[in-house]
Amino acid sequence: MANGKHASYLYAIFGITLVLFVLGVAAVFIVEAQRISTDFKENLTVEVVLKDSITVTDITATQNAIKAKPYVKTIRFISKAEAAKILQKDLGDNFLDILGYNPLYASFNINLNEHFANKDTFAWVKNDLSKLSIVQQVNIQNNILESLDKNVQSASLIILIVAVALLIFAVSLIFNTIRLVIFSKRFTIKTMQLFGATQWFIISPLLGRSIVNGVLSGIVASALLAGLFYYVNNKLPELALQRDLITFAVLLGGIVLFGVFISFISTLIAVLRYLRLKVEDLY
Repeated sequence: MANGKHASYLYAIFGITLVLFVLGVAAVFIVEAQRISTDFKENLTVEVVLKDSITVTDITATQNAIKAKPYVKTIRFISKAEAAKILQKDLGDNFLDILGYNPLYASFNINLNEHFANKDTFAWVKNDLSKLSIVQQVNIQNNILESLDKNVQSASLIILIVAVALLIFAVSLIFNTIRLVIFSKRFTIKTMQLFGATQWFIISPLLGRSIVNGVLSGIVASALLAGLFYYVNNKLPELALQRDLITFAVLLGGIVLFGVFISFISTLIAVLRYLRLKVEDLY
């Protein structure tokens, strides 16, 4: 009897652990996809081309003014000489020898904060930068930005659908697992009820066990997820997963809490269901 009791508990823990692990993997994927999207957006460069008549004082004052803008994450000044070196490196030829002069302009390369890196907000950003007296032109690759927005929206929708489907599946699987465990105790529950035991007296030990099961399942799932995280981080260091350790730790804590919550609720619903059944309905 004891072996069957322990087996049912192990079955419940295994079922909850499996679901929590799958949900954890999905959550990590969503977090990392969002981070990659953020990094990509913030690495898009806005080129602010400056007039030829600028002075060092103008450059310093304008750079400080732009840096103070809420949409600016980073700003870098590119002089005419530096722009020529970059182009020469790209072309592989010294075009200055052919032209006899440097036709390029000094500029600021700006990276925007993520919330401003979209085609709608950029129109406002472009207009705002164009108002500066030494600015001649503001350039950005609109086609890349539009394509990125579309891809991010599509990916977000797909991830959301998958996440909701996984959540429904998780809740269903955990509930059925708990229900099967409680089903094996239905005669014990009904016997205690017939002998005058109160609902709380019957439910409390089962709820206590459900909390233990939820904690154990969450810890095991978190350990498996941490192992997977460590393995992927070592195999694919370019993903830079170590940058999200705080988020990952919060996620692991959330997995444990969700395991406790869903185990507790599922147990409560299942026990109350059997308490309401008549004796003849138990067979």
